Amino acid sequence: LVFKAPIFLSELGYLTAKPTTTQTQEEPAQVPPNPIISIPKINVSAPLVFAQSNIEANFQKDLENGVVHYANTAMPGENGNSVLFGHSSNDWWEPGNYKFVFVLLDKLVVGDTYTLNYNSKQYVYQVTETKVIEPTDLSVLTSTGTPEMTLITCTPPGTSWKRLIVQAK
Repeated sequence: LVFKAPIFLSELGYLTAKPTTTQTQEEPAQVPPNPIISIPKINVSAPLVFAQSNIEANFQKDLENGVVHYANTAMPGENGNSVLFGHSSNDWWEPGNYKFVFVLLDKLVVGDTYTLNYNSKQYVYQVTETKVIEPTDLSVLTSTGTPEMTLITCTPPGTSWKRLIVQAK
């Protein structure tokens, strides 16, 4: 319990917080150039890190600095499947400030929205499906003909048993 206290604190904070709206917001007049994913419903605002490769050691290092765009998938706003990974939990002594960034990702439901700022443009994504899959199921990486995004994290938090998938358009 001590090692995974942030998981419980995040759940408690979510349960006691006032509900936030997930309605689409007007596009801001000026979008900052830094790539950021923002999911207000679960209090996420994190930098987007673009992985140069999918080599595990490099990928784990990238996860220390934010939510990671999986190399060789579509860029945000482009036709195809843009795949993003984030930790749901990690050991408190491990480096990085984003060890629990997706700990509440399971709270997203069909219809919820989130935004992603990329190249000074803001993209609004609406959740179309959530599911839990085996870690070996790579079908969620499949490209599409329309701009879509897949968010992936380990589930249940504190384990790496399964993968929680949130798909959005």
